[in-house]
Amino acid sequence: VEGGMSAVGGVNIPTFYSPDDPLFADLKSKFVGTDIPQLMDAMSLSDQPLPLLWTGDFIPCDGPEEGSTIYIVGEFNCSCVGISNFGAGCGPDKDLTNVTDENYLEGTRLTNLIGLKAVEALDQMKA
Repeated sequence: VEGGMSAVGGVNIPTFYSPDDPLFADLKSKFVGTDIPQLMDAMSLSDQPLPLLWTGDFIPCDGPEEGSTIYIVGEFNCSCVGISNFGAGCGPDKDLTNVTDENYLEGTRLTNLIGLKAVEALDQMKA
């Protein structure tokens, strides 16, 4: 089976969507605009920033109407998050040469963005 290693020890064959994919616009709007603020408040963290790199893993489930889908958060993770685009390079005898050019470019774009956001956060702390 082709794919990278999963965080739980299996094989991970991810499907990537852009953050602004219309398919998930409603889910993103509710999650970012409502759910995250409520969760942060419930943990007494509403005055804290989110981690630079974190995941919310969604599990699709049958919705109340025929053919509809609802999503349940299976877990949040910010302590052991990988860059999925580099997943094919994980494991024994593997490295970044096992990553496709397309995934390497996207993974690099994401890690560069994380670096820029880290510098912005540090600059804000200094101000």
